[in-house]
Amino acid sequence: MEPAKTLIDSGSSRNFIDKDYVREKNIPTTKLANKKSVIAIDGKEIENVISEKTELQIEVEGKTLRCDLYVMPLGDTEIILGKDWLDEAEPIIAWKDLTITYKDHTSGKAATDEPVIPKEFADFLDLFQEEGFRELPPHREEFDCAIDLIEGAELPKPAKTYPMTPAESEALEKYMSKN
Repeated sequence: MEPAKTLIDSGSSRNFIDKDYVREKNIPTTKLANKKSVIAIDGKEIENVISEKTELQIEVEGKTLRCDLYVMPLGDTEIILGKDWLDEAEPIIAWKDLTITYKDHTSGKAATDEPVIPKEFADFLDLFQEEGFRELPPHREEFDCAIDLIEGAELPKPAKTYPMTPAESEALEKYMSKN
């Protein structure tokens, strides 16, 4: 998808996406149980203007975050990234030259582009490609083995996965819903 005309607005408490842009790009949305009102920049309340939201991966200057965006008419702007995004992204904005960078939380230095695949695995780059990822490997008879099921046996009770951090749980949930 091509870049969206985006406004970063520290005065906006939430992230928003233009209703027409959502329809034009066929972005899936979720209906809200209750419509939401918005306080506009002039201080006036716009009642029940938001009835749906969407969740998108938003990439700004090399940093990608999952964002909830409320759908409403925005005029000439396609996306408004508000305090929700600012709190999570923690960008460093150079207003003079209009650039955005991010700090590396571990060292306090500007982030560097590190390869996604560690150099120790460079010999196996073909294993990390999308090509062939959704296919089964070729059939190899020498590795066939039988799994004999016992007729009428009781199935094991479903078990939870091992304990995960919230980030790991979120990544698993995303993967499961995508695949």
